[in-house]
Amino acid sequence: MSNLTYTIKEMFRNVNKQKIIFLASIIFVMIIIIVVISIVVKVMGIKISYSELEQTLATATEKYMNEHPSELPTENNPAVVINATTLVENKYIKEIGKLVKDNSCTANVNVYYEKGKYQYQPYVTCNSFKTENFIDTLKSQNEISSFGEGLYEINGELVFRGQNPNNYLKFADELWRIVKVNKEGQFLIIKNDLESTYYGTWDDRYNTEAGTQKGVNNYSLSRALSTIKTVFQEKYSSYLTTLLSTYNVCAEKRGETDIKNDGSIECNKTLNNQYIGLLPLYDYINASLDELCTNASSKECQNYNYLVNSKDKWWTATGNTKNTFNVYYINYYGQITTDEAAASANYRYVLALNKNVLYKSGSGTSADPYEVR
Repeated sequence: MSNLTYTIKEMFRNVNKQKIIFLASIIFVMIIIIVVISIVVKVMGIKISYSELEQTLATATEKYMNEHPSELPTENNPAVVINATTLVENKYIKEIGKLVKDNSCTANVNVYYEKGKYQYQPYVTCNSFKTENFIDTLKSQNEISSFGEGLYEINGELVFRGQNPNNYLKFADELWRIVKVNKEGQFLIIKNDLESTYYGTWDDRYNTEAGTQKGVNNYSLSRALSTIKTVFQEKYSSYLTTLLSTYNVCAEKRGETDIKNDGSIECNKTLNNQYIGLLPLYDYINASLDELCTNASSKECQNYNYLVNSKDKWWTATGNTKNTFNVYYINYYGQITTDEAAASANYRYVLALNKNVLYKSGSGTSADPYEVR
């Protein structure tokens, strides 16, 4: 019996020794791996992506500017450039070659001032990567046209025209169309679909001339404006400091036979610094390639016009000068129509992407819309 007990104890002792040896081996291997990784990290450094590099540059520049406020842009000098070498020399970042795998990279950060706020926009140029302004991509992919659908230069603005130009844009997980690049360099975009827009009256106030609640065709005081401002706060206000900016909405009334489509009529009165708006009528007219589309009475404006939407009718920002209550809207067929402001239609709202937005991806088609960042 004693021999059996001894044998069992020896067996347990041997098993425990094997476990100890096994665990010790694992711990030794892990220590070797940790040491090797530490040496590699120390020698080579941890490399970051190009997008992470852009963010690093922006953060470092903001810190630099906070400590050097005299170099900040102002209303009189709204843009300054901080070179990456300045950030390196002042120890705000490491040398770029130590941050990314590409030793060819150069960089700077543009700092913009607008309405009391600062925007930090890095630009990185490497052999295999380059930060691209959206305006440069838009121009390179859409040559200025003189005939056919595409991008036209009209009165100092770049305007998309035709049946189906490559002006689709994905923004806020919704599909939009780029109407134009205005004189300030902003990208005015309009909702492509009407299903997710709001539907209602342009205005339903009592009208003295009509003697009833036909509404008043003054855009700056309209129910439409107050409604779409609420839409902006609910859906798009989070993009204001990054991608969107305020813009001036053309809000003057127009006669049915007026033939000037350079903005001189509707933009004779503007509602400034708006976050959201409706499209003035002349922008709808200019989107058509039909030569007979010249005024609000031209039924041909429905031809060769990407803004036509057969799903429903939608309001413009433009009142009719023939009275104090009629407003222009676009009907199911794309015809310009006028009706009392108290009628109902969709609010097909317009936003402005700021002029400094960067190209992310896309070619502007419905299957591959542009995206910005």
